[in-house]
Amino acid sequence: MSTAASCKPKFRVAICGGGVAGLALAVVLGRHEQKDSPIEVTLYEARPEISTFGAGITVWQRTWRVMELLGLDAELAAASVRPPSKGLGPGFVYRRGDKSEGGYTYHRVMLPYGSSSMHRADLVGVLLRNVPSSCTIQTSKRLLRYTDFSDADSGAKYITLYFTDGSTAETDILIGADGIKSAARACMYELAHRRDCAPTIDRLSCARCSAATPKWTGMVVYRCLIPTAKLKEVNPEHQALRYTLCYSGKSKHVVSYPVSHGSFITFIGFKTRPEAEGTTYEGKWVQSVPKQELLDLLTDWEREVQEMLECVEDPSRWAIHMIADLPFSVSGRVALLGDAVHAMETHLGAGAGQSIEDAYILGRLLAHPLCTLSRVPEVLRIYQSVRLPFAKTVLGRAKRTGRMCEFNCPGMYDGSEAADEKEQLDELGKALYGQWQWQWRERFDDQWEVAEWAIEQFMYMNEAKAQAR
Repeated sequence: MSTAASCKPKFRVAICGGGVAGLALAVVLGRHEQKDSPIEVTLYEARPEISTFGAGITVWQRTWRVMELLGLDAELAAASVRPPSKGLGPGFVYRRGDKSEGGYTYHRVMLPYGSSSMHRADLVGVLLRNVPSSCTIQTSKRLLRYTDFSDADSGAKYITLYFTDGSTAETDILIGADGIKSAARACMYELAHRRDCAPTIDRLSCARCSAATPKWTGMVVYRCLIPTAKLKEVNPEHQALRYTLCYSGKSKHVVSYPVSHGSFITFIGFKTRPEAEGTTYEGKWVQSVPKQELLDLLTDWEREVQEMLECVEDPSRWAIHMIADLPFSVSGRVALLGDAVHAMETHLGAGAGQSIEDAYILGRLLAHPLCTLSRVPEVLRIYQSVRLPFAKTVLGRAKRTGRMCEFNCPGMYDGSEAADEKEQLDELGKALYGQWQWQWRERFDDQWEVAEWAIEQFMYMNEAKAQAR
């Protein structure tokens, strides 16, 4: 019998959600748990199997750093179309693309490590292969709600999970990694609203607690995968075969980049109604649409866009929602992770990366030798203090970047005819470059150092108080 198997777990952790965030947390816990005090981890996935929605994903320097810390960078490089190099590499090529004639590049963003694109399933596969065998994975388990149990006489405390199939489970710690429609978040805020807020105010109308309800951004995106071989037949020199591209237009833009070792091109077409931000989206958030709807969206755009449109197959339309200004992401022994906390617009390709950063900080804190079950609420508050403000900042940057790409950012080029159009777009390009600099100027390692210092200070202060009594 292994040492880990013969030791009593220091606590039980339930992770609800088997996407990037939940899998990454399971990996971190497995990498950093103390062998003489293992953590019992159960991952509950709502679908019948661990799978993924979406198509392409881009990994930038900060996310790559986390994968290095976990020892997964070699596997990730093998899955990437362009593995990173430590010099400058191509990030985005920004083009004026909404004119049938005369489209042109107005800025090239060169970034340390460049951009490493892959199919989202490849990233999920890397994480899944590295989930420790000690982690139990249960599928077809969609969380409905949870309750906290606390017995003052016995001192027993645990959380009961209720699933949509009628089953239940118990745990010491619940991590809601269940996405933008998170049941864990909805339950956390419902309980907090009943506890803290005026009973005459509905949660959805509460100035604090309504933030837990996803808001429509006013944006829809059209997604599909274009077979690379098909695009090569149309134009063997197409830039989308080599670069990550952004074609800009008024209240619309197109992003493309290669994935699956170059076998496919991810195509994403954006359409935004700025005045609709915060309103209720009528209809399904995700649905298949006829190709003609996408063709109509981009009529008279430049030749390169039209060539990709020729190759489009089975597009889907996504109504983009976000979770903005969430006031808290932990409560007692329950914490939220990834899109359940900070679902954001896609314009910095940062959603998955921020989920992985959440998972690393949270996992390292829970696995820390100083973290015991009685200290979990304070440890979760440390996680919140480090990650929630930063993720909110990235969410705001992503939103601003999208407005820049669509000529809707106040004080910048607005898409109108102007004699100095190219000069204005040059200034816009420089501003877009500035939007990316946090990826290498704000070190991820600093966040872990702050979190580690905080848990050590917490223990020092508690010991000082105990000695003073």
